[in-house]
Amino acid sequence: MATVGIIPENVFQISVPVEVVYNRTAGNVQSEFDCDRTILVRRLTKQATSIPETGFFYNKYYNNVISVDGQKSRWYMEDLALESIEKTIKAKLEFSRDNFNGSVPCKMEKLNCDRIYMKQSIS
Repeated sequence: MATVGIIPENVFQISVPVEVVYNRTAGNVQSEFDCDRTILVRRLTKQATSIPETGFFYNKYYNNVISVDGQKSRWYMEDLALESIEKTIKAKLEFSRDNFNGSVPCKMEKLNCDRIYMKQSIS
C-alpha cells in the first residue's frame, strides 16, 4: 500500500495467539469458515512472521499503529478503534487551525503522517 501512495490513517494490529484462532475454528469448520484447517495453519504461521514486520514499518514511518488485544470483546475493540480515529482527526484539525492562524506553533503529535516527508519539508 505504501509503495503506491496509500497511507492509512490508523493501522490496527490485532493480537490473537495462533492457538486461540485455531481453537476458535474447531467444530463445524466447513460451514463457518469454508476452509481446510491445514491451510489455516499455513496461513497463520505466515502471518505470524509478516504481521510484526508490517507493524514495525507503519510505526516507524507513519506512527499510526494501534495494538489491540483480540481476546477482548468486540465492543472493547470498537471503542478503541473509534477513540483512535477520533484522536487522529482532532489532531489534524488542530494542526490545520494552528497552521492557518500562523501565530501558534503547530503540534505534530498524533498526525499519523510520513515522518521522512515531514523532515524533508522542514525549511
